[in-house]
Amino acid sequence: MSYYRRRYKRPYYYHNNRSYYNRNNSSPEGSIAAIIVILLSIGLISFMGKNPIGFILGVFEFIIFIGVIVLVIFGIRRLIKRGNKISEPGVISVNREDAAQINSEKHGCKCYMEGLTYGEQEVADTLARELSYKDYFIFNNLIIPSENNGSTQIDHIVISKFGIFVIESKDYKGWIFGDKDQPFWTQSLPDGKNKFQFQNPIHQNFAHIMALKTLMPFATDCFYSIVVFSSNSEIKTIPIENVVHVNQLIGCIKKYTQEKLTENDVQLAIGKLSYACQTVDITASEHIANLNANHQD
Repeated sequence: MSYYRRRYKRPYYYHNNRSYYNRNNSSPEGSIAAIIVILLSIGLISFMGKNPIGFILGVFEFIIFIGVIVLVIFGIRRLIKRGNKISEPGVISVNREDAAQINSEKHGCKCYMEGLTYGEQEVADTLARELSYKDYFIFNNLIIPSENNGSTQIDHIVISKFGIFVIESKDYKGWIFGDKDQPFWTQSLPDGKNKFQFQNPIHQNFAHIMALKTLMPFATDCFYSIVVFSSNSEIKTIPIENVVHVNQLIGCIKKYTQEKLTENDVQLAIGKLSYACQTVDITASEHIANLNANHQD
């Protein structure tokens, strides 16, 4: 999976994602003020048109009234912006939306985005927007060698001094039933008639971590397994640690605050994954063939 070769083929996904970066320059407050101006103008012309003096006084009152509305609107907007500022001691305040955009742009050079499903893209977007590019390094959709299966495909990996987070994303709808020790979990669609079984994602992610430990023997007690389901699903069983929905993913990662890796280890881990991405040429079809061969055995 040629990480560095492929990432220059097209503009970064994050710059093309309209749901995040097409900013509407029109202000909703301005639209509301314009509607108020039009309605009041019609009212003034209708009720004061026959009385010139009353009309002139009404115009002055109208101007004062609009001025007060504008001041109130701008005051509210300043309070909202002030509330959205992120400030740290000795650091210039940054708007939360601007910080998210900066994170996404910086993460763009580390993210392999081709071939993701809709759910995987949603997870990748969330990681890139909400995790600081200075502390977390993101890789998506990796296929690396595995001793057991020949190869293993990992949806998302986040590397930081707080550990290496291995994320398995499931873009499933309906009800999800499963226990951490069961070999298979069950998906029940909203109609209640169709049910499907799928491999226990916790076990699936354990295989991913074992492959990564072989690739990075210097990293020992620093791997965290996370399974993330789309917002269209509902987990109906007893809560399992680190099995979350997309909106809980960032909190699940940031709850780990103890440093597990040195700066040198972080750089080495990033280098190992980058090297694997560039040099390991296992296609998706070859990976599926490896899985089928392993299951037949």
